[in-house]
Amino acid sequence: MLMAPEECARRARAAAAQGVIEALVMTGEGIDRHAGLRRQLKAWGFGSYASYCAEVCRMCLAEGLLPHTNIGTLEAWELDLLKPWNVSMGMMVETVSPGATRGVAHRHAPTKAPELRLATVEEAGKLGIAFTTGILIGIGERPGERVETLEAVAALHAKHGHIQEIILQPLNPQPGTLMARWSKPPDEDVAALIPHVRRLMPGVHIQIPPNLVDDLSALLRAGGDDLGGIAPEADHINPNRPWPELEALDRRLRPGGMHLKLRMPIYDEFIAAGWCPAPARPAVEKQLERRDQAEGLLAPAAAGGIA
Repeated sequence: MLMAPEECARRARAAAAQGVIEALVMTGEGIDRHAGLRRQLKAWGFGSYASYCAEVCRMCLAEGLLPHTNIGTLEAWELDLLKPWNVSMGMMVETVSPGATRGVAHRHAPTKAPELRLATVEEAGKLGIAFTTGILIGIGERPGERVETLEAVAALHAKHGHIQEIILQPLNPQPGTLMARWSKPPDEDVAALIPHVRRLMPGVHIQIPPNLVDDLSALLRAGGDDLGGIAPEADHINPNRPWPELEALDRRLRPGGMHLKLRMPIYDEFIAAGWCPAPARPAVEKQLERRDQAEGLLAPAAAGGIA
């Protein structure tokens, strides 16, 4: 069930009133393939799911929120529709492993074919979209294939320079799913990939999901430098792994000489280099001003960098 545009606008206003910074537009994939959802979109005046999401992002920008859309595999025309109203976009490549693609993880997910995922990352680069991607660890791939996935992303980044950050995300098996009995990869599997990201994509940030690892401080000492967006609501994908509370997380990191630092959904260096679309610049500038005024304070729904 899609949320009506009016409800999206209401929630955007409520979030802005709470001091939220980022509007993450994230859903399942292949919405346009469902006849019922196509009829709903048409009734609202939208010819595609991408055009609906673009309008939602425009409404969020109007409220001062910074949209980041992650709705899976997209074609160039869809990315082009979304670009003006998003400060950045994202999509996990997950893996290029043939075994994982044919196995339990992706067997029933045709849009997660590696060639389609990489094509989306490529088109985002051609369009000049600041982009976040990453790999999913422990879904049936071999260790060497994790590095091959990073190499495939690095090749696209070398051409377009558009990758802001790489997410190194371990599988978190959920009850009631086909992978419920699978094992969660150890932190060591995550740590082993950090040097490869540094080697292949110097300067690209490395996100460690703070609620999906066991020893966050150790992974940050190993070279991770970002925690992604920490939301004021539950992690609906990983309900058994709630988001850390910001103040408590900051206290936990400080003994190791680290502290949380607020960042925008588009990194400062990408803003300085002109990657922010013109329609989004007023909202970005307002949020930057707000951040500068509140330097040292923690904000809800902050994207967490490590300093």
